[in-house]
Amino acid sequence: MDELLLVGRVLLSLACVVGLVWYLARKLGASRGAHDDREPTVHVVDRQSLSRGSGVAVVAVGSRRLLVGFGEQQVQLLTELRPVPELAPATTSATATAATAAASDGVPTPRPAPDGARPGPLAGSVLSPQTWRATLRALQDRTVRR
Repeated sequence: MDELLLVGRVLLSLACVVGLVWYLARKLGASRGAHDDREPTVHVVDRQSLSRGSGVAVVAVGSRRLLVGFGEQQVQLLTELRPVPELAPATTSATATAATAAASDGVPTPRPAPDGARPGPLAGSVLSPQTWRATLRALQDRTVRR
């Protein structure tokens, strides 16, 4: 009987602790995770290092794009860039949609053959040398130090 009472007390204590952690996570997580609609979101679109401690960056603030220069001691607004036009939804064929999806995933898309030549039977497949060259080029572009 004493063991049953001990198990019950342990389970009740555990339920209290789990309930308290759950309550605090919901209370504290909601205040951090919720975005105020009046506040524009800020994120770095791209950046380029010019030297060890300085560079330039394109920063998106809402719908605005700002070019800023940064150094070890300061950040300075260089200019405001033209707004990026919104892309219209794709109303073309499925191949254009697939090509857009492949480009957004970082997967290289096959290029058309130069001079109107017909592509070979392996064009666009894993066995194609052009696919491997494009993949290698994409990896080299991604691994360049910034």
